Order: sequence, then C-alpha cells, then structure tokens
Amino acid sequence: MTFIILAVLVFLIFMVFRKYKTIGSTIIGIMLALGITTVVLLAGCIAFSESDTLIFFNNAIGLNDFLHLIVAWYVADVFCSILIIRNHIAYKKINAVRKNINA
Repeated sequence: MTFIILAVLVFLIFMVFRKYKTIGSTIIGIMLALGITTVVLLAGCIAFSESDTLIFFNNAIGLNDFLHLIVAWYVADVFCSILIIRNHIAYKKINAVRKNINA
C-alpha cells in the first residue's frame, strides 16, 4: 500500500510539471488527478465496511482520520489543478508571442 501511495504522489508531481498544449489535455489531467482520489476514497469506504481500521504506513487509522486524509488529498488536487491550469495558460501565452514573431 505504501508503494502505491508513493507512486501516486510521483504521478501527481509529473502531472503538475508536464506541458499542457490543449485545453482537452488540461481537462483530462485534472479529471485524472481527481479521479485517482475518488477511487482511493471508494476503496477506503469499502475497506471500512469490512473493518474498523485501515493500515496506512504501518499504522492503523480509523474512519475519521481517513476522511481527514482524503479531504487534505482533495485540497492538494485543487492546488495541483490550479498549477496545471496556470501551466496551460503560460504555454498558450508563450506560443502566441512566438506565432506573432514568425508572421
């Protein structure tokens, strides 16, 4: 489980720093980040229906702690989404200037 969480964090860092040339890729990137968090939320809810605790980084956590982690993760996703949109806008501005110079 720990490896999966670290892999997701590396993936989200990659998503923030990549180029977004089109609005479609920007929307897909944001939806993918939010979708991963939603899948983790659903998997956690399923796990809590079977047990009162969940093992997270070798510690047992309860439902309340899990929900706090998910809320923090959604806040991080919103922050990442803002960065992704800013990267897309910056990419468009740089390329708009370049097109005017070449014309």
